[in-house]
Amino acid sequence: MKKFAVIAAAVAIVAAACAPAAVAGVPITKVDKIDPTENIYMDMACTAASKSVASKGKPCGAVVILNRAWKGSGTATAAATAEQNAIAASRLPDLEFADVYTICEPTTEAYNDMCRMGAQTCYFVIPRDVVVAKGIYPAEAYDDSKIDASATPVPLKQMAFPEAEKLVK
Repeated sequence: MKKFAVIAAAVAIVAAACAPAAVAGVPITKVDKIDPTENIYMDMACTAASKSVASKGKPCGAVVILNRAWKGSGTATAAATAEQNAIAASRLPDLEFADVYTICEPTTEAYNDMCRMGAQTCYFVIPRDVVVAKGIYPAEAYDDSKIDASATPVPLKQMAFPEAEKLVK
């Protein structure tokens, strides 16, 4: 009898907790069940870059992802790169276990920030030689002699993403 009372109480608690969702009529869709992929994250960075281009800015966008969840987006400004603005928007105390997805290969300054904050990996589409050739960032922004040797290096991984390539061309 005690077992039945405990089970009934648990069912009542669960039903009460679920009632607001049922009343709100929030259906669970296929989208809610999607396991995010690198392409989805890079698409988010492209969305940020597209908004930047639409407002006459640089074709640069970045997102910070932690535990497969979006934490912040950024675009390039006169004061900071897209990666730096995404990191700031994430409001995370560090980037341990976080990945950064960005359209353009990060500048040395942005790379140093990711290394100092302990990012796990940085994924990008457009390599530095194209970024410089298109005039997005100057060649001086990619001075490897200024990489902070005291910080743990963050692996840079280039990936193909046609939508990002279209933004830069």
